[in-house]
Amino acid sequence: MTATRAPIETKVIAGSSASAITGLITWALVTYVPAFHSGLPPSLAAVLPFAVATILGSISAYLAPHTPRAAVKAPEHAAR
Repeated sequence: MTATRAPIETKVIAGSSASAITGLITWALVTYVPAFHSGLPPSLAAVLPFAVATILGSISAYLAPHTPRAAVKAPEHAAR
């Protein structure tokens, strides 16, 4: 009996990728761009990368299509 691996969900890939990329971009802007670094309060500058990444990751996961699946047939002994 061979086990088949389930495909990675499209929504998980979209949300995780968007969160990681957005978090890194926002962190780089806050750290290296003087307007972001000096124009924001320190507490907001620390939270901003995580907040933006969470919001955009959630939106991209919501908008991503569902992963198609084959219909699963119940075992015959369960039908009795």
